[in-house]
Parts: sequence; C-alpha cells; structure tokens
Amino acid sequence: MKRYRLLMNGQNYLIDVGGRPRKQGFYQTVVIEADNPHTAALLAKAKIRHDRDLKAITLNDPGDPPRVELHTFWELDIACDAGQLQDGRTFYPERRWWQFWKKNPRDRLISQQGVFCPEVTEQITPGP
Repeated sequence: MKRYRLLMNGQNYLIDVGGRPRKQGFYQTVVIEADNPHTAALLAKAKIRHDRDLKAITLNDPGDPPRVELHTFWELDIACDAGQLQDGRTFYPERRWWQFWKKNPRDRLISQQGVFCPEVTEQITPGP
C-alpha cells in the first residue's frame, strides 16, 4: 500500500460562531494508506464525514448537507515518516452567493486613486 497526504476542502458547514449560525468552510490535511489516489480520497472523505467533533458542531438541515471534496494530494515517499504529519483543520467563513458581487472597499481605492498595496499603507498613483 502507498501512503498519501490529502488536502480536503469542506464546504457549506453551518456552525455556531459567536452565538450565531454561520456557513463555514475548511481545509483539512489527512494522511491515508491506500492502493491508489482515488481510494485514498474516498477514505479521507469518509474519515471527515464520520468525525465526531465535526458532526457535533454541524447544524445543517438534511436538505442542505455539507460537502467534502479533494483539493490536492501528494504521494508520500516510503522513507517519509507520516507519523510526524498531523491532521489539521482550518475554518474560513464562506461567502454567500450574493457577496461575490459585493465590491471590496479596497477595490474602490484601486480604481479611484491608483494602486493600493496592502503591505504598504500609502497610495501609489500612476504617472501621466
């Protein structure tokens, strides 16, 4: 069997954040032993779906289930000690469908005043 490290992406998870239910997504690293990448992805997906901690905080209705998809995978070298690789999950707030059309206030700075660099607090205006 081969060893794989998979980066999984969970989406549409309704989770209580600060006392209010919010849609959250997450990325999670999973290390799986399997015969091929397809089987590894299925096993990783099942591992996440059956995770007790995640199930306990998920508030989704059956008509609006969360999704888990494979984002990226790596086949690990036999010499690699996968025991050092830990499963980790990082949540992020999901945007609602109408928020994709919402303009970021920073975008307005770019279009009206020139180029905005987030690392630098000053504005750079284009020359004539």
